[in-house]
Amino acid sequence: MFAKGKIAWGIVMLSAGILVLTGVTGAFGGKIREFSADNVTLDANGHVKQRSRIYMRRDMMRSDMPLPAGRLMIIYRRDKGEMWALNPDRKIYVQMPMDEKKWEQQAKSVVKSKDASVIGHETINGYRCVKKKVTRTLEFMGRKMKSTQTIWVADELDIPIRTRSHGVTRELRHIKKGRPAAKYFQVPAGYKKVGNDMGALFMAMHGGAPQQGHAAAQGHAAGPQGFKLPFKMPKGLKFPFGSTN
Repeated sequence: MFAKGKIAWGIVMLSAGILVLTGVTGAFGGKIREFSADNVTLDANGHVKQRSRIYMRRDMMRSDMPLPAGRLMIIYRRDKGEMWALNPDRKIYVQMPMDEKKWEQQAKSVVKSKDASVIGHETINGYRCVKKKVTRTLEFMGRKMKSTQTIWVADELDIPIRTRSHGVTRELRHIKKGRPAAKYFQVPAGYKKVGNDMGALFMAMHGGAPQQGHAAAQGHAAGPQGFKLPFKMPKGLKFPFGSTN
């Protein structure tokens, strides 16, 4: 069975990630265009809770993200106009068209207001950063939430090297300059394609099977193959997860 809250918040996390990543694609003019790094999550005491990886090339990007549902790898291929989402635990993946402008517009529809102010400059993990306080009002699944973050944007990378919110800190560590190997931006051999949207991937990660019927009419998110997620998506919202309500 799906844990509705966990899956829903997993999608919120992924949506937020798309906002960041689509912003990154416009930052390839920075001094450092190609690198890899550890992406760590720290608790209020500074202890590492989660660790994943990020890989950047001029027209490619890969992000490894731990979710409640399992490990998730997302590969962005601007050169191909495609995006792949993979689950290494089950060796499955989905393939979707990469429409950066559309994703950015739809992801930004969740953000109802935003206020940002510079509060200082600091050096984080060897990189000079602009420190900012960012407050956003979000509306998702019929709920309005206010989120305040402190972010450190590295001058050389043009992306946040550290973010802090509600006692949780995420930051890039062990940044290795240089072009990551091509293998990080390919679907490994032996992986099985299970669909063309995130709904199909989440269902397959839990051993789900295609469900025929009227999922969209019932107010659930559904993909082209009839996969159904057990919660309602906000009206009109469509990321690369499947159909809108």
